[in-house]
Amino acid sequence: MKLVVPVGTSLFTNYLDQAGGDATFSAHYEAIKTRSASKWDNYDFEIKDLRSSSRSFIRESGVKASAELQSVAKIQDELNDDIQVRLLASDTIVSRLAAEILMDQAPSVLESISVKFDSDTDVTKGLQVEDPKAFSNEGMTNLIQRINEIAEGYWPALAINITGGFKATLPYLTILAQLKRVPLYYNFEDTDTLIKIPQAPLVIDWGSIERYSDILKQVDEGIDNWSAFRNQHYQAVQSLEAFIEVDGEDALLSPIGEIFWKEYQRYFGVELPGGSYYDYASSDRGLIDKAIEELYGRLDTVLSDTTLSDADQKLDPDKCYKKIRGLGHNDDLNHTGQIPNPTGSPEREMFIFKSTNDDQIRLLYTFKVRKKKIAQIKIFDILCKNFDHGAYFDGELYT
Repeated sequence: MKLVVPVGTSLFTNYLDQAGGDATFSAHYEAIKTRSASKWDNYDFEIKDLRSSSRSFIRESGVKASAELQSVAKIQDELNDDIQVRLLASDTIVSRLAAEILMDQAPSVLESISVKFDSDTDVTKGLQVEDPKAFSNEGMTNLIQRINEIAEGYWPALAINITGGFKATLPYLTILAQLKRVPLYYNFEDTDTLIKIPQAPLVIDWGSIERYSDILKQVDEGIDNWSAFRNQHYQAVQSLEAFIEVDGEDALLSPIGEIFWKEYQRYFGVELPGGSYYDYASSDRGLIDKAIEELYGRLDTVLSDTTLSDADQKLDPDKCYKKIRGLGHNDDLNHTGQIPNPTGSPEREMFIFKSTNDDQIRLLYTFKVRKKKIAQIKIFDILCKNFDHGAYFDGELYT
């Protein structure tokens, strides 16, 4: 289980509460607590002092030294499983410093937990509260993008700990978690009580997002004449108000808009063979889901502009099937080239996809296109991990 943990300043404030007479620590903390992470090199002396004192504090206090440590310990007890903690810092010196100290010290106070933090990728640029515009337009967008990268497309193995970090992120992380069906955990530090925020039976109006997808795409790319754009697309703009962030004549997707737009772009229809899919264990089905996403991405890349029809700039199904056939039997999208179509009928166009992961997944598939995108993938059969490769490559499984 990957546990995303935004990092706040409780490590330092807890130390000050316990050792209020440490005037040097207090002065150094005050000197950096509002400073941007980009100013890190300017405060080498203060950082060294805070690091040294905080390490000693963790060794003395254990998990109670910070909200992050205490909540992770509680979540581990709740899950009863090994956890990989992914620390994410805000765009401040204190958050980055706290994350580095926690990564260094956590293994000494938490068992069966690995902790990862990389200051190059896990300091969230723009995520600060001094500049609300940067927080909304840059910080939240970068935070959501980084969580997407950590998930690696497999959300069932992810959880988010919202105990630490900026409280201003909570509404956005809650929406993201509900949409992805990811558990959220919060630990009340004063009472030592852990709560898990349950999934609500939400119904998303994807039809409206589909209806205005062209508008959202334009906003995602950036609008530099908002007045004209609003007047031209008034009804759509009214319906998409929560998805758009306006600054003068410039407009971009809001953090909420980013969440839903990225989710919408991931969706495509998949028809599965119920028997062969559900015969696999849930962990294997997760691997198969990732293979299907990989198949979609590979098809989307190959079937881009080169197969558009000249007349209406839509994907031409016949050209698409011909393109996959033309890849040859060594290409993963047409693996072994064994599925003939003597009838020439689109209903008989089938291919074998070989996933590039290490789990030996093969998908017997076809696809349908609509406008400029793949509208549906149909899976006829699935082979995962253990199957007769000899029969498979001899063409005995599919004729």
